[in-house]
This record gives sequence, C-alpha cells and structure tokens, in this order.
Amino acid sequence: MKGQQWSTRFNDVKETIQSIIYKWNPLSLHAPEEYEYEATWILPVVYKAPSVESLAVEITDILNQSFNSTLTKEECIGIAQQIWEQIRE
Repeated sequence: MKGQQWSTRFNDVKETIQSIIYKWNPLSLHAPEEYEYEATWILPVVYKAPSVESLAVEITDILNQSFNSTLTKEECIGIAQQIWEQIRE
C-alpha cells in the first residue's frame, strides 16, 4: 500500500507540474501531455532546489534541452514561482 500511495502522490504532483507548464505553454504545444516528460524531470528538482531562482534555472535547462529552445531564466521565473507555491508550500 505504501508504494501505491507514493506512486499516486508522484503522479498527482507530476500532473500538477504538467498542468502549470501547459497553462503557461511557452512553446505553444497542442496538448498538456507534450510536457509530461519534462514534468517528470522537474518533479524531483522542485524538492531539491534551495530557491525559486534555482528552480527557474533548472526548468529553463530542462525545457531548452528537451525542445531545443532558447528560454531564459527570466522567462521561467514566474512559472517556477507557481510550481514552488503549489508543490512546496
């Protein structure tokens, strides 16, 4: 049961991150599922990052690597703040 609870929590948090990113949709993708891979990579970073700013740097790196984009930390700070507030607080 404990493993199942962890799995459910992981999926809930991942879907929250995915939803937040899709609402922002910096790359104009057509479906929230298109950010699923990135949400999976962002999830552990949310808990490891010491600040919103460092989370923004990580989100920027993950999205730029995944989509070969050129987002900046400044463009990602707002979304990092939203994710931080939803997940960490």
